[in-house]
Amino acid sequence: MSDSTSTLDTSAYVAELHSSNEQALLARIERAIQEGELAAGTNAAVLTGLVQCVWHGLSVRSNGDTSHEDLLATAQLAHHLICQQLTSPTS
Repeated sequence: MSDSTSTLDTSAYVAELHSSNEQALLARIERAIQEGELAAGTNAAVLTGLVQCVWHGLSVRSNGDTSHEDLLATAQLAHHLICQQLTSPTS
């Protein structure tokens, strides 16, 4: 979005939504760590950033010509790698 007068309110609103979603995700990841769903020592802020990067990347790619199947495969791989790394007792 360009920073014209007509888009500033929309940009601020979208930024607020992103921030709210990120805070909700961070809180959920912190709870998962406390409840033992994720390995102790997991950095909740870093994991939140990683998930946000994957999410935003999928969003950008979905606006292009990336197929649904490719987007789903990417999301599944990210999920697998995150779970494999963060649920193992040695991570």
